[in-house]
Amino acid sequence: GFNRSLTVAVVEEAVDGRAGYADGPERQLLGALLFDGIQSYVNYMLAKSEEERSRFREAYRWVQSKESDYTFSFVRVCEALGICSEYLRLGIINATKPKLKLIAQSRRIW
Repeated sequence: GFNRSLTVAVVEEAVDGRAGYADGPERQLLGALLFDGIQSYVNYMLAKSEEERSRFREAYRWVQSKESDYTFSFVRVCEALGICSEYLRLGIINATKPKLKLIAQSRRIW
């Protein structure tokens, strides 16, 4: 699955790299935002409380959105860090698909 160490590795590689146009503190901020979004997606996937399920829905929508109008959208953050948003999105989906399928079968998550 997509675990914390893998998330850390993906984000660290992006932040430490030179791809994309973000630099310095902006790059650090965007890396933190990406890390938080991925971690919320993964960590709150199995949430039982409504508050945590709400956090999962928010992270899910952020990762799944293909909108690029918003400065802090998933697509724009990935672009600024030199990451292919489609590739990362597919990686997250594929790594979490078995859990998401089980959740969807056991309860309504939306």
